[in-house]
Order: sequence, then C-alpha cells, then structure tokens
Amino acid sequence: MAKSTTRANIKPLKWYNVLGYGCGDAGGVMTLYIVTMNMNRYLQVHLEVNPAILAVMLLIWNIWDTVNDPMMGTIMDIVFQKSKAGKDKFRPWILASIPVMLFGAVAFYMIPSRMGGGWAMVIALFILKIIYEGGYTMMNIGMGSLLGAMSTNDTERATLASARGMGSTVGGMVAGIFIPQLISFFGDNAIGYGYMALIAMPLAMVIVFLHYALTSERNKDVQQKIASEEDKEKSKLKLSDIWGIFARNRAFLALVLHSISITAIQALGTGMATYMYADVLGDIGLQSYASGLSSAIQIVILLSAPFLTRKWDLVSIIRFCLVSGIAVYAGLMAYLLMVPTVSPWVYIIVYSVAAGLIIMSVQMQWGLVAEAIDYNEYKTGKRSEGTIYGFFSLSRRIGNTVTGSITVLLIAAIGYDANLTKQGLPQSDFTISGIEICNVGFPMLAAFLSFCCFTFIWNLKGDLREKIQAWKEGRGPAEYETNK
Repeated sequence: MAKSTTRANIKPLKWYNVLGYGCGDAGGVMTLYIVTMNMNRYLQVHLEVNPAILAVMLLIWNIWDTVNDPMMGTIMDIVFQKSKAGKDKFRPWILASIPVMLFGAVAFYMIPSRMGGGWAMVIALFILKIIYEGGYTMMNIGMGSLLGAMSTNDTERATLASARGMGSTVGGMVAGIFIPQLISFFGDNAIGYGYMALIAMPLAMVIVFLHYALTSERNKDVQQKIASEEDKEKSKLKLSDIWGIFARNRAFLALVLHSISITAIQALGTGMATYMYADVLGDIGLQSYASGLSSAIQIVILLSAPFLTRKWDLVSIIRFCLVSGIAVYAGLMAYLLMVPTVSPWVYIIVYSVAAGLIIMSVQMQWGLVAEAIDYNEYKTGKRSEGTIYGFFSLSRRIGNTVTGSITVLLIAAIGYDANLTKQGLPQSDFTISGIEICNVGFPMLAAFLSFCCFTFIWNLKGDLREKIQAWKEGRGPAEYETNK
C-alpha cells in the first residue's frame, strides 16, 4: 500500500506568490486584446483578405484551438511523469511560452503586411497565428493548472482565484486603454498595427515573466513522491484515462456543465448588450458605465473572498452569488415588463449589480478546478492537473464557439431591422421586448443552470470533503487505496 502523502511541511503562501499568480492572467488577457480583439479589422480592412478565405482560416483556427487545449494539458502531465524528481511541472512551460507568443504575435502583424498580398501572405498569416496560439495555450494551461500546485486549502485557492480575477480585470483595463491609443498614434493601417504589437507584446511578456518568476509550485515534492514501483506504474497517465475523468469525477463534470452554461448562455444575453444600449436606452456610450460598475462590484467581492472562506467553502460563496444575481435579474425583468419607458440609470445600476454577482462564479471557478484535480487524484491515484484543466478550458471554448452563430439567429428571430437604425427610427415594440428579454433572461437562465450544477451534481461536500482534506494532510487513505 502506498504511503500517505503529507503537505504539513509546505511553507505558507507568500504575498509575492499571490501577486505573481495574478500577473499570469493580466499578461495573458493583454495578448488576447493585442491579437484577437484587433485581428478581424487588420485582416479584412488593412490586408483585404478574401472573405471566403478568411472564413475558412477562422474555422481552422477555431478547430485547432479546440484540440489544442486538452492536448497541451495531457502533454504536460505525461512529460512531468518522465521528469527527474524536484522539477517543476508547469512553470517551465510558462517560461517557454514567452518567446513563442512574442514571436508569433509580433510577426503576425509585422511580416504579412509587407508581403504584398497573395497566397504567400495568407499562408504566413495562418502559420503565425498557429504559432501564437500554441504559445498562448502553453502559458494558459500552465497558469490555470498552477493554482492546484500552489494551493493547499480553501483560503489559498480563493486567494489565488481572486488574484487571477483581479489580474484579468486590470490587464483588460490597461489593454483597453493602451492599445487603441497606440493604433491611433501610429495610424489605423497595417503598419500602425505592426508597431502596436511591437510595443505592446513585450510589455505583456514582461508581465507573464513576472508570473513565472514570482510563483512557486509548492506541492511538487508531494506530487512526485512515489513509494514503490507498483505505485509508479499505477500512477502513469494513459490516454484512455481522459474519458474516465468524466465518468468518475462528478465535481469536474459539474464544472464543465457550469462552464458551458455560463459562457454560452450568458454570452447570448451579453451579445444583445449593444442593441440594448443603442436601440432601447438610446445611447451605446452608457455601456461603458455599466462595465465599470460591474467591474467595481467584482473587485469588491474578489477582495473579500479569501476572508469569506474562513466561514464558507468556495461553492457556498458561488451559490450565494448566483442566487443573489438571479433575484436581482428577476426584479429587473419585472421592471422591464411593467414600465413603458425604461430609465437608463435604473437599468445600468441594477443590471451591473446582477452581472457583477453572477460573474463571480467564473472568477472563483479556478479554485474549484483545483479541488476537482485533488478529487481525481484521491479517486484514481493520478495527478492530472494539465489534462483536467485542458478539458475545462475546452468547455469554455465550446461555449464561446456556439454563442456567435446563435446570437446572429436571435437578432433575426426578434425582427431586428438594421435599416430602421440607419434611418434613426425606433425598432418595433416586439423587437424592443425581445432585446430586453434576451439581454436579461439569458444571463438569468445561465446563473440558474450554474446553480443547479453546483447544487445537484457537485459532490465535494460534507464527509467526502473532510476525507479528501484528511488524505491531503496525511491523516487518511485515498479512496483508490481502500477499494483495492
């Protein structure tokens, strides 16, 4: 029988570890703003890529992204099993990702624009985007999986998840302000986009390097300590184990279903936001106020999360936020249905409060991924952070992929007429009601489904949670040991 592992001798989490972990998503979000947020205009307007060719390229890129995440996570797990004792599992991949992302993104904007068009330019665009995505996946999967290798309890998981949420928020704010200004300064043209990438990407990579330098895999010695050759053989990850994760790990299944619901269904409502502000409230500029207020609410909850875990576990905090958000959305829906003219500021304040509460299930879910990883090891004896996080990242991509097409169909289904907007005329009452219902109803539905996942499918609670904690502290056996 394998010896019990212990984490009692692991040093406390340091403040700079928390800061470093937050830097990961800050730098990563900045690279996404640099590449994905500006890509379509760069390709369609400035490089004049044929729409049919661009559609095929986008399809292939999306398929590659779908395959890329779980594949990279599995590779990380397999490589670690073959590495020497004392080696980090994820941080080397994060360090290696920096030159790959830097070259891929800068070259994507600098090289094709100087090739004069044609198939050579298209092939260069295709390959350079693949290179960037490969580097981003190395960093993102390593960063997400790192939370489980850094944390040992609920408070640490909540602290790191909060740091990631803060990093994402700050990185997005900085990129949203900084990048448009660079494009404006250098010119809204292909050359200007190239200079933007040449300045912004190194800055983002410095932040990612801080993520690498300030973090520490505190559990690596425990992960790699194997008592016998029998246990070593049993702990080897096989490709056939991947699908077994879904069958044996209810907690991970709950997270995947939550992720698809919250990213896809909520995004359907979010996709209606511009129509809500422009066509119902009459000023698309009001959306920036709603975004700022929602971010402020998220920051307050993120800062309080580590203290709340002293009384409640992460799932309880998430469920409370979801129920509160649903109640606020329900009140807003009743208001929209009752009043003939919607007050913009009533809508902005109430909607922002609900959105800020519900988005916490996304910001705090990273700590739950770490719990699902622990549970998988408890059940199977195999520590598969990379594989599990890779498939979780895949579930988020599935949600986002589905959303785009359905949103277009919804707009058509409620009778939206773009010509009326161009002429300065209002949409029909049916269309206005459809926009209001979709914009509020879909996020409310997403929150309800997410709540169901964490209430009826998530099973890490009560006695099971205590058994897993005892096993982690070396005070009890793993389930796979007792079931021999």
